[in-house]
Amino acid sequence: MHRRRLGFTLLELVVVLAILATLAGLVISQVAMLGRSTDMAASAKTQQDVANNLQMFFVLQKRFPQYMDSLLVAPAGGGAPTGVYVPQHDPVTSQQVRGLPESNPALFADLAMEPITNAGGLQHLRSLTRSGFDFFMDHDGGVINSNDSGTLLRPITGSPAPDVFAAVVQPGTPAARRIYPGTNGVPPAGVKLIALGVGPRSSLVPTTMLNAPIYPGCDGNYYGRYVAVFALYASGERATLVGVCDPYGRFPDYTIQQYNESLPNNARQG
Repeated sequence: MHRRRLGFTLLELVVVLAILATLAGLVISQVAMLGRSTDMAASAKTQQDVANNLQMFFVLQKRFPQYMDSLLVAPAGGGAPTGVYVPQHDPVTSQQVRGLPESNPALFADLAMEPITNAGGLQHLRSLTRSGFDFFMDHDGGVINSNDSGTLLRPITGSPAPDVFAAVVQPGTPAARRIYPGTNGVPPAGVKLIALGVGPRSSLVPTTMLNAPIYPGCDGNYYGRYVAVFALYASGERATLVGVCDPYGRFPDYTIQQYNESLPNNARQG
């Protein structure tokens, strides 16, 4: 007479656990890929929405929004800007705690603080003011949450000190190449590019947008607002919007490319 077995052997349990671990590894990797795909898809849609709302605001108000983030940092509590809002790190953990994100394509590396004036017969500042820009928000170096650090009001004065902006100063940088791909990032003669963040104090909110969007998952350790790039003209004609990128510097075509590359192999497009 055989005794009825009531449980699993140790070997059977080990085999089952190994199979479950393998399946879990496959599922987790796919979930991670889908998370990145979702972020890229949401970011590409948001970039287009921000661009549409900026243009809609201009149609309704006959000017672009006031109080956009300058992407320039000033001393804690106020003062003249000292440079681009570059990444800052905790000295103990080495983790980024404020500033534009440092990961590639690293928009901050394409920017430099540059004076915009009406000097030498070039009317770049007039180009800016003709589009309705009068006031900007510099980033307070003492504010921890990067998404809410644009608190220092700075008007355009035209004199005596030059008005400074975060400009794409070197033709051929990644940001410029994505704006002017046919010329390898070299803008037309007489054109200057400046970058402005669409922060919570922008008059775009709540005129055409309910809130200033943030890059998916950004917790304020880095600047997560979307960035509008404007072209200024030496002739003094009104500045124009040439593109909206995420805080890393990815424009919609690049974001869509990243979305495609983040899909599982059998779902990639192109």
